[in-house]
Amino acid sequence: MKINAQPVRGTKDFLPNEAELRDYVQGKIADTYKQYGFQKIGTPAMEDIERLNKSDGGENLAMIFKILKRGQKLDLAKEGLMEDDLVDSGLRYDLTLPLSRYYANNAANLPSPFKALQMGSVWRADRPQKGRFRQFVQCDIDILGDATSLAEIELILATTTALGRICPDNGFTVRINDRGILRGMALYCGFPEE
Repeated sequence: MKINAQPVRGTKDFLPNEAELRDYVQGKIADTYKQYGFQKIGTPAMEDIERLNKSDGGENLAMIFKILKRGQKLDLAKEGLMEDDLVDSGLRYDLTLPLSRYYANNAANLPSPFKALQMGSVWRADRPQKGRFRQFVQCDIDILGDATSLAEIELILATTTALGRICPDNGFTVRINDRGILRGMALYCGFPEE
């Protein structure tokens, strides 16, 4: 019997040189964000299905990789089984919900404001197509406990610095389409509001 040795469609194996390059880029990004005071956190790949379904994930909710209940929790003998009877968790499709849950549980032990850095795999039960994978690494930075424009500006500055360090010869443009941030930048630079 011949076994298919290909990875699951929409996923990818990394050769040593690819893994090394990926680690290098992620290291540059993490080091840059740490210089801006962001602290790396870790969250589980799985979340409770109720939290995932109630989150503000929009279209992503249809792309949750659902995980079957295990052991005694899974009762296949029950008649009229529905999906909700079989599933109790799912893989995270982004890092926002895990951060919200993490912060709700740990805010008392964290500085305020808290500058969070998350870098980890996320999964989307999406139809695979060229350049779109079911599993990929996402990197998020967030400043919790500071709703000012300066926090938003710091996020932009930290990200542009990270991009400049991993792609030093490739020019890029940052476009800001948020009047609140633009107003905050102008005020910070000393321009009168009017």
